[in-house]
Amino acid sequence: MTTDLRALTPADWDAWYGKLELAFGGVAESAEERALWSDLTEHDRSLGVWDGDECVGTAGAFTFRLTVPGGASVPTAGVTMVSVASTHRRRGVLTSMMRRQLDDVRSWGEPLAALTASEPAIYGRFGYGIATQQLRAEIDTDRVRLSVPDGTDDVRLRLVKPDAEGVPEACEAVYARHVAERPGMLARRPGWERLPLLDPESDRKGSSPLQCVLARRGDDVVGYARYFNKPDWDAAGPKGTIELRDLEALDPAAYAALWQHLFGIDLTSKVKLWNRPVDDAW
Repeated sequence: MTTDLRALTPADWDAWYGKLELAFGGVAESAEERALWSDLTEHDRSLGVWDGDECVGTAGAFTFRLTVPGGASVPTAGVTMVSVASTHRRRGVLTSMMRRQLDDVRSWGEPLAALTASEPAIYGRFGYGIATQQLRAEIDTDRVRLSVPDGTDDVRLRLVKPDAEGVPEACEAVYARHVAERPGMLARRPGWERLPLLDPESDRKGSSPLQCVLARRGDDVVGYARYFNKPDWDAAGPKGTIELRDLEALDPAAYAALWQHLFGIDLTSKVKLWNRPVDDAW
């Protein structure tokens, strides 16, 4: 097979990303989501394998910094958007991209390459290993009660629109302060603050629009939670679910106040969470 492995150009992005969508199930993303990933894609750090005019392989490496034990912030290649067309499996397409990518990462002077793997077993062939795991949970709030620290009642909560003036910036400031305190967190570059706000109506599947609550102590924002409310009912009454997107807080009291809010939302009986640290204190 004769193929051409080359860095992505802006002109090739639509075809390249379309092949990625196909490899991940073929369900087209919303125009809003697609536009955001188009803006975030770093073309010179993205690879495509072409068989004639057809893109048959994709891979990228975002520019990140990752906090390591001790608090240092280390340049990190965020491996992403890896796919091989189903018609071109077992022909060396993935191996060629991974070898080229690792050579590139080394040439950029980045000591780490990291990814959240859809199929983890694949990446051990290229030197990757498990660094951490994510926590997923579904909490029955009718059966679970929270034990909160002193000072929780001093935290004031306010519901706001996630994209209201000043709100994204306040959330990003909390996130940025937390990055240095937790190994494994990624410092977000300009533009990435848009990703947690992504809320295409086509993806809600019966849930509310994205909601946001800010935690304040005095004039300072000390935490936030962004979530969806998915209402549901049965013969016994309401049984809605809160689906948590993200939550960050600067101290235990703010953290507890946010969880109290999520547990206490009317007409709901469950909180679902994913992609949380395995040592999450809830």
